[in-house]
Amino acid sequence: MVKAGDILIAKPFLQDGRFKRSVIYMGEHNEEGSLGFILNKPHGLLLRDIFPHLKNGNFPLFDGGPVSPNQLFYTHALGQQLSDSLEISEGVYWGGNFFDLSQMIEQGQVSSAQVRFYIGYSGWGEGQLPQELANGSWFTNHSAYSGLVGAMPAELWGMELMKINPGYRAFADFSFDPSLN
Repeated sequence: MVKAGDILIAKPFLQDGRFKRSVIYMGEHNEEGSLGFILNKPHGLLLRDIFPHLKNGNFPLFDGGPVSPNQLFYTHALGQQLSDSLEISEGVYWGGNFFDLSQMIEQGQVSSAQVRFYIGYSGWGEGQLPQELANGSWFTNHSAYSGLVGAMPAELWGMELMKINPGYRAFADFSFDPSLN
C-alpha cells in the first residue's frame, strides 16, 4: 500500500488530462485522505515571477495539482535548517517557515536540488486513492527524492515507468498525443 514518501506513476492508459503521464510524490496518506505533488509538470514560471523581491529566486514552479491552485507549496531536503518543516520520509520535508527559506535563497544557501516549489497540490478524500489504485489508475513505487527532483521533468514519467517494467519502454517512447504521430 502507498505511504508518505512513495510515488504514484500514472498508468499508460490513464487519460485524465490533469494526471496523464504524471509522477506524484506522496506527502501524506492515511485513512482520512491523501496529499501529493506532481513532480513532472513545470508551470512555466519561476519563483521570482511571483515573488519579485527574491532576486535569486530562479527556482522553477511546478503544477502540483488541482487543489488550492492559488497557494504555493514546497518539498525539500533542508531538514531542520528550515523551522516548522514537516518530515514526509527520512530526509524529505514539506513546508516550513517561508520567510527563513526566502532568506536562505537570497543568501545563495539553497539550490533547486534541495527544494521544489509547486502551485497547488493533488488531493484525495477518504478512500478515494485506494479506490483509484484498485481500479488500476496508478503504479506505486519508491524512488530517492534527489533522483526525482534531479531528473528532467519530460523524462521522469518514462524513467519511473520503466523501473516498474522495462517492457513499458514502448509507452514511455510513445507521443503524449498519438494524433501527432
